[in-house]
Amino acid sequence: MSIAMPENAGDPLEVSPADRLGKLPRELGILLVSVGAVGTLLPGIVGAPAIVAGGLVLWPTAFGRVEGWLRRTCPDIHRQGFNQIGRYLDDMGRRYPWAD
Repeated sequence: MSIAMPENAGDPLEVSPADRLGKLPRELGILLVSVGAVGTLLPGIVGAPAIVAGGLVLWPTAFGRVEGWLRRTCPDIHRQGFNQIGRYLDDMGRRYPWAD
């Protein structure tokens, strides 16, 4: 799993989760889509951000348009969802530092 930051990034907090998602392996994209699908069925788990994040990993061109539309139409929901995904990616980086 590669959660590496771009070379021009000075502060890891300045890199958006959408940029980081493009560098993740397909297996993690499948995991995110699966968790998102389960999250839409079970109460208490938010599934839509995970589906969009997994879609950005697996199909960046198609879900890039979805992400752009969501950013324009619902900026608060977009920000909260990507904050959640950012925390997930940070946690994965701390748990599996050898995968960078």
